[in-house]
Amino acid sequence: MSEIASLSEKLDELIFWTKFSVLSTFSVLLKDALRDDTDKLVYELSDGNRSTREIARLISKGGRKITHVTVANMWQKWSLMSLVMPARRRGRYRRVVSLESLGIEVPSTEVIHEERRESNE
Repeated sequence: MSEIASLSEKLDELIFWTKFSVLSTFSVLLKDALRDDTDKLVYELSDGNRSTREIARLISKGGRKITHVTVANMWQKWSLMSLVMPARRRGRYRRVVSLESLGIEVPSTEVIHEERRESNE
């Protein structure tokens, strides 16, 4: 095994155990921050690729009212709490972990259903 491969393997293990050690604390913090279904949808749709306008449009299509400014404000607040991370595209954010992986139910929307279908194919 090359030295780089060995270092990469050790780094992956370190990352795993670091995430594992803070998971319960992070889960409690996230549950407290996500007050309602709209918050949960904004968080879950924050993949680093979607803009504030896209997220607001997708959620509004489902019957909930939200503006792109509200999404931007949520991202700023969550960023200060380390619940989201800056994405590669400037001004966008991505969730740290999916809600489902923490056992938090994601509200039903057509967008979420489509993503689940695509990931299962």
